[in-house]
Amino acid sequence: MQIPYGSLSTCGPSRSASYPEGVAKARFLLRPRWLLSHLFVLLLVLTMVNLGFWQLRRLDEKRDRNALIEARAEQPVRPVGELLDPGDDHATVEAVRHRSVTATGTYDDDATVAVRNRTQDGVAGAWLVTPLHLEGGERVGVIRGFVGLAPDGSVVDAPAPAGEVTVKGAVVDPDGLDGTAPRDVDPLLAAGDGILPALVRADESDPPEPNAADPTRPEPASILPVPPPELSEGPHLGYAVQWFIFSAIAVIGYPLVLRRVVARRGREVDDRDDLDRELDELLRQGG
Repeated sequence: MQIPYGSLSTCGPSRSASYPEGVAKARFLLRPRWLLSHLFVLLLVLTMVNLGFWQLRRLDEKRDRNALIEARAEQPVRPVGELLDPGDDHATVEAVRHRSVTATGTYDDDATVAVRNRTQDGVAGAWLVTPLHLEGGERVGVIRGFVGLAPDGSVVDAPAPAGEVTVKGAVVDPDGLDGTAPRDVDPLLAAGDGILPALVRADESDPPEPNAADPTRPEPASILPVPPPELSEGPHLGYAVQWFIFSAIAVIGYPLVLRRVVARRGREVDDRDDLDRELDELLRQGG
């Protein structure tokens, strides 16, 4: 079977001519308005990718913190005065934070400070931090617990236990607290007179707090222990996956949108060309 020469000669050039024709139709995408659109999408993708990696870094930090808390909790319980001395630097505090400790002494209730802007179980309130005079002569700030707010917005008063008290809890780095807490406890830590540079979050008290919460008879003036940090990874992995999905949608979807725009522009140009040819034909016939 012989293929007509004319069919070969017309097939090749038509295909080769379609590529430059398509490029010509897409040249409008190089106009300033479209270049700004391309740049915006590029910056958007880079931002979303960076946000995804930032969430992964936050996840690593949370995992490291959880591992540190678990490891420190397994270490032997020690008196806080054996782990810290007045005047110790931040590196020393960092080395013992989250360690389980005990502290025995008497409270200086008049020097209690309130750490405001705290919430617990959905209730707004404050932490009560009271200096405890230790047997060795040092003092340490003890986060005795959480109290609510009075109707006038003031912090509920919860007196500290009288006489000698032994608390068991964990070392807290004041610089690691959030919100206004570092500023609120700064007057206590800057008072001198043998104050230790860390706090103790009290989990147990012997004797117990006078206003300790009774689960069977909750009172507005009750004081509740501040719970330890939650050992969860949080939503960081899910957020990272979402940012990467959004980035993929932009990378795949934007070129598809541009392709549809080019195709629509091409059809509009073809329709105008057909209309021009018809008008020319009518003009020639009328002449």
